[in-house]
Amino acid sequence: MRSTAPTAPAQRGIIGEYLHENGLDYPAYGGQYESWIHATEVSKVPNGEHFQTLRVPYEPAIWTLRAHPELAQGPVVVNPYAHIVTFLIPRSARREHWEVPGTRFLRPGVTVEVPPAVAVRCWDIHWLTPPQTHREYTVGDLAAVLTGTPAPPPAPAPAPARVRQPRCRSSAA
Repeated sequence: MRSTAPTAPAQRGIIGEYLHENGLDYPAYGGQYESWIHATEVSKVPNGEHFQTLRVPYEPAIWTLRAHPELAQGPVVVNPYAHIVTFLIPRSARREHWEVPGTRFLRPGVTVEVPPAVAVRCWDIHWLTPPQTHREYTVGDLAAVLTGTPAPPPAPAPAPARVRQPRCRSSAA
């Protein structure tokens, strides 16, 4: 007669294991993000379904976000590998109302990668702030900030000048 082997415990992923070891749980989401932000994986969402998407080149966007940190409190996705920053704006925003040079208002239906909720300020695609803390910004505010001249990056401090010391020459007799 065979005895039944004990069942193995449910396998957790790396993130699940970390959360379990530290007595944490997956973040709880609410409001408009519940259906399209996944806990631990990138989701692919059609533009226009839950939001409109505005893409801005990486460096000008980072300069702008440093100069206007209040924008970073909204739904902003940073993708350092693709060198873009994506601002998620209300669905009611329309392309014909957007005239900001250097930015790209995506067509409806284009797939947008949305980072997992736990990806905040990391090296891969990430949110600048946790999704459950996002504050809305108006499209007008975003347009006003992006049409202004972004602050240039700080220049590196000049290297200290090297002073040449004269060599002592010994006199040969």
